[in-house]
Amino acid sequence: MRGQAPLPGTRVRIALTDRPGDQAVVRVIAVPRRDLAHAGRLSPALAPFAEALLVDVSVAGTTLLPGAWVEREVLERGAPIAPTPVTAADLRPPAVIAGTTEQAALCWGETVWPLDLGGVVAIPDSSRAGPHPLSRLRRLVLVASGRRAEIALTLWRDPEFEIPWQDVRMLPRAAAWFELAQVPPGMRYADAEQAQGVGRARQHS
Repeated sequence: MRGQAPLPGTRVRIALTDRPGDQAVVRVIAVPRRDLAHAGRLSPALAPFAEALLVDVSVAGTTLLPGAWVEREVLERGAPIAPTPVTAADLRPPAVIAGTTEQAALCWGETVWPLDLGGVVAIPDSSRAGPHPLSRLRRLVLVASGRRAEIALTLWRDPEFEIPWQDVRMLPRAAAWFELAQVPPGMRYADAEQAQGVGRARQHS
């Protein structure tokens, strides 16, 4: 699986723990440079993920991570299984908080909303937007399945604490970031793209 970009629908199994059968299925949704570029270029919101893969992750048939950015090693180290089709509704990039405290933005797909953090939250380098290696993806799946405690927002100030910012959507209190950014409640990806004229909306304009 090295070299060539995997096709949407490509799947692998990854072990979550050393316990036999404790596994998750990772499915490729998109390869940014090939599937998400417009006129050969990625939008600024997607630029940090140019070399990443957009995947979803399921356990026992239940999707736990509807969207996650991962490093290609996740596929290389997983055990290949039969592919399944990917539909337009599966394209769900996770929310990302990018930029500095003074100029932070909530990036959801290709949409961008400024965040007024008021200098309250320090964003450590380890929390910058970037794709997950296999080890961190495992931890996120365990959090999403309820087998590991959520990462408390109060610890986001600790520069030694590694936070999966790009999966802020997963956290029970992540709604606060959407409220700060004034994203209308219940807004869907398609609505957000239409509102800002990006993504699929840009293709049809």
